[in-house]
Amino acid sequence: MRLVYDSEDLSGYSSARDRLRLKIVAWARRRGELVEPSLVAAALDHKHAVDGRLGHWTRAHIADAMAVWFPRTVALLEEDRAAVPAALHAVIGFLAEHDWLDSRSAAPEELHAQIVDSTPALHDALADERNLDLGTFWAVQMLRHRVPTADPVAVAKFLAQVDAGEVEIDRSALQEIMRRQSAPPEPAPAAFPPVVLPGAAELLAAADASPALQRLRAFTRWVRAGRALRNGRLLLEDARAVAELLDVDHFSRGRARTSEDLPEVSLLLDWARQARLVRVVRGRLVPVKSAAPLLSRPIELWQRVFTAVGGLGDHFGGTNVFGAPSLFGMALGDALQLLLTLLYSAGGDPVPVEQFHRAVRESVNEDMGCVVDDLAGDVEQRLWRRDVTALLDALELLGAVELGESLDVLEEHEALVALAGRDDPDPTLVSLTPIGIWAVREMLIEQGEIAPLAGEMAAEDIEYVCVRTAPLRAEVAEAELAAWVAARPRRGAASEIMRFLRRAEDDTHRDLALWALSTTGGPAVAGPRRAVGATGPRVDCHARARRG
Repeated sequence: MRLVYDSEDLSGYSSARDRLRLKIVAWARRRGELVEPSLVAAALDHKHAVDGRLGHWTRAHIADAMAVWFPRTVALLEEDRAAVPAALHAVIGFLAEHDWLDSRSAAPEELHAQIVDSTPALHDALADERNLDLGTFWAVQMLRHRVPTADPVAVAKFLAQVDAGEVEIDRSALQEIMRRQSAPPEPAPAAFPPVVLPGAAELLAAADASPALQRLRAFTRWVRAGRALRNGRLLLEDARAVAELLDVDHFSRGRARTSEDLPEVSLLLDWARQARLVRVVRGRLVPVKSAAPLLSRPIELWQRVFTAVGGLGDHFGGTNVFGAPSLFGMALGDALQLLLTLLYSAGGDPVPVEQFHRAVRESVNEDMGCVVDDLAGDVEQRLWRRDVTALLDALELLGAVELGESLDVLEEHEALVALAGRDDPDPTLVSLTPIGIWAVREMLIEQGEIAPLAGEMAAEDIEYVCVRTAPLRAEVAEAELAAWVAARPRRGAASEIMRFLRRAEDDTHRDLALWALSTTGGPAVAGPRRAVGATGPRVDCHARARRG
């Protein structure tokens, strides 16, 4: 019997709740106790709403259920109130007898005592109708006046009588409920998966190997005492010299008429300025003196250059081959935040670039209050995709992402077509590199987001760890489970794992638990197996075709 569900797995939870409800009601009946099945379900709904952990109960959970959850969400008349403690006693008694309360729960006798202690608070809360939510308030009124709620005609007649003043209700309580529920809910914090960060040596090697960093370092040293600018751009002769020095813009050097016709050099100039490696003083480009020490500190320099990508705006596109700026060009920096968050949420797995395009469209549609696709023609769409391609190329040049392509399989192509809403979807797949994961996490932490590391669930129950790590990459799951085992005596860890395995039904969760058990000195098994459907798209990173 699975007892841990996330908030999105509503169908899985619904099925588990029905099974568990039947088991608890039958268990109580065998003991000569009658419990109301709907109240047992309501108690389980409370735990699913709080943390999704049906086997994790503390005194605070009991107190909250009695004083807040049941009064607010369950329609109860005065004669029904005694059934609430009975239902909670049955839930706790059943879980305790079957050894299904998790390792972090309070002792069963403490939980039963809390039910008794919280019963007066339940009655007090139910006596004040301001504590109900809107649906529960009306359900109570109809129960009180014996209105059959399944009969729409009877319900409509009752509401008309209320409006006419023929039926007495507590209108001040109704106003308070409506005022409370009209307040917008607080946005839920973003939930990011745990990640494994690279070590200092790996970060240093990745930063040193970055082609973008090598070019920016060479460009900054080339500037030396200063270079003349015209209208904020390099002179053509200097731009060609940079292109020769850095071996870039191979196809543009000979036919360039201005430095702007050398897009890779132009990007380096804008990138170096945005990273505060160079600046403009009296019409000349000069190095920033305070940045000089960074040139010999690869990790710090890499992070500054990475952060600067967000400020480049529409400089990625270089020469404007379409003759007009991209429809979304000015929002490309904002789109970068969306891209990095999307990639980080994937935990290092490859993400179709079409998923990013879709997320941007939905975000822009919401901001503008209309469907942007209805306003943007084919040219505008191509301009936007050109900008995104240039952005991805820059991130790949920096070493923050890896680019690949989905295999030419009919099912994958059809999925991309559905995602893109067009017949020629971009097959590109994007994933963060280890140094990219590190950099994005630093960015998220600076923004106040919660970005956990593998190992931070070491104090949790084993089932919770297995459920949370099931969709993650194997190396993350291994690190999380290894930390969990290391945080307790091996014999205690093995005992808790065996206790979970006796009721575990999901194959992936069992595999994870067995792998953890093997690290305690138990039977050796294969490594963690990812959940069905949790693997990323298939990627051919060795033969990436250039995108147009």
